[in-house]
Amino acid sequence: MPPLPHFGSRGDTAGKDRLKRLSARKRDRMDNNRADVIVIGGGTMGTAAAWALARRGHSVIVLEQFEHQNKMSSHGGHTRIFRHAYFEGAEYVPWALEADRLFAELQDRTGLDLQIRCGCLDFGTPESGHAKKAQFSAEAHNLPHEMLTGKEINERFPGWNAPEDWEGCFDPDGGVLVIEPVFQAFRQELKAAGGVIHEHEPVMQWSAKGDGVVVSTPKGTYEADRLIVTAGPWAGKMLADLDLPLKVTRKPVMWFHTHDRRLFTPDAFPAYICDVDGYEFYGLPAVGEDNLKMGIHNDMNVVDPDQIDRNVQPEDLPPAMREFVTTRMNGVSGDLVATSMCMYTMTPDEDFIIDQHPEHANVALAAGFSGHGFKFAPVIGEHLADLVTTPDISAKPEFAITRFG
Repeated sequence: MPPLPHFGSRGDTAGKDRLKRLSARKRDRMDNNRADVIVIGGGTMGTAAAWALARRGHSVIVLEQFEHQNKMSSHGGHTRIFRHAYFEGAEYVPWALEADRLFAELQDRTGLDLQIRCGCLDFGTPESGHAKKAQFSAEAHNLPHEMLTGKEINERFPGWNAPEDWEGCFDPDGGVLVIEPVFQAFRQELKAAGGVIHEHEPVMQWSAKGDGVVVSTPKGTYEADRLIVTAGPWAGKMLADLDLPLKVTRKPVMWFHTHDRRLFTPDAFPAYICDVDGYEFYGLPAVGEDNLKMGIHNDMNVVDPDQIDRNVQPEDLPPAMREFVTTRMNGVSGDLVATSMCMYTMTPDEDFIIDQHPEHANVALAAGFSGHGFKFAPVIGEHLADLVTTPDISAKPEFAITRFG
């Protein structure tokens, strides 16, 4: 990955002046319907890709069917987990570390509070093997971590009431990303570098011919040299010709009432993922005005993104989830104080798709982030920028379309 242009840290007037000059140069060469790169979909990954491209000096138009920051797909719910000891596979760790660095630099430059480093706990029953998978990734990359028994977890974090024989891997450098300021920071630097975001402009069709692309919306036709498709739950429809093995799933998110909120604030309670009795529960501490946030990763309900029921129903709170919060946590009533609805776009192996279009070298795509992509946003944005601007680059094999045959 090429080094990023450095525009200065917080309060650096020279860096800000450079951004202004870069933005002015791009405005001089970009009309309202023409850019170097068009990005279809201004969600998490589309915004990050446009941010990376604009900071490298490319003119960018982002076409988003809703408001730029919305709760219609996969980035609602205020907060997301970030972590380094990656139980899904040690191959993710370098990107996790790089993304953390990029988020920290973005936080420093903008002065916005993006990260809360409260740690992340991967734990569960010994039979699940969950903690040992996180431990393997940590040891493979010499990451700071601690292996804890259930008893030690309860002593360290009084909000927990885990059985003593449970085991956990605690990643002290993990924590929480706060979604609203993350989007604000990306948008701030994207626009300062001359990027343009078109809200409420759904894409009807796109085509690539020769060295260019054409994208049509109800408001007009846009042309560019290159295209990035980051359509989230609508990726399967936008890339129908590729017949990607994607399924969109409905994911309720819930906030629970706590009798003593102090047990669940970031200074006392880590982000967590817990594998127990066939459920993979995840949760985040009470941040800001939020209460205790929780969801189930592996409870899949396949939907059409245009037909999803966005209201949380009683059956969305299974007895096992209520039992978990009332018996494995101290002072949680099981009563809901708020709900939200997200969508995961799943691949069969739950690894991402980040690749070039097999028929168009100037088109890149990213999809299927399977509920664990947000923490990688800036490094994925950089990788997408590479795929459409760097000659002879290819996708990482674990993210390539060809792995599906």
